[in-house]
Amino acid sequence: MADEDADVDRTMRAERSVRSAWRDLPAYDRELLQNIGASQWQVTREALGGVVDDLLRSAGLGGLRQRDVRSLDDAAGVWIQELRLVLVNAGHHALAELDDATYEAMLARIAWHEWAHALSVVRATADDVANGERLLDLAPAGVANVIRRGGYRRSEYTHELVAEIYALLMSRRRRVSAGSRVGLATRSTIS
Repeated sequence: MADEDADVDRTMRAERSVRSAWRDLPAYDRELLQNIGASQWQVTREALGGVVDDLLRSAGLGGLRQRDVRSLDDAAGVWIQELRLVLVNAGHHALAELDDATYEAMLARIAWHEWAHALSVVRATADDVANGERLLDLAPAGVANVIRRGGYRRSEYTHELVAEIYALLMSRRRRVSAGSRVGLATRSTIS
């Protein structure tokens, strides 16, 4: 029973975290995501491959190949363009041992990354996509290495690069904003 309660608490925390991540998006990005129909998300505690396969089948879009299901099973998040839906796996093994604050921060980062995929599909030009490898060579080494190790096709480099950098910038924005609020609170209590 205690494990079930912990799972329910963790799932509720995940839902709140993704909802908060949505609110933290710049208003113009939220508006664009709404305009392109990419403002929906779903938090699950299941491997994403089977969830995506089920959702696509239930929408009459056919299912995934088994290798695609297996590939998505290891993902912490995914943007399903055909359904205009972001899925976040709150039960992903990489999140299991995290403290609550880090867990929430990682879920927000996952959601921002996936929303950035939707934004990238709309905003990236054919030239941007064609120049993905060159853009990746210009990226910070840490970001470039994550993408190269991810096994992505060259045609996906630009979109992955946009998603990684967007998630990093949103994380920084949240930290700076939180630091500003803490600084203001500290100054006002000292005055």
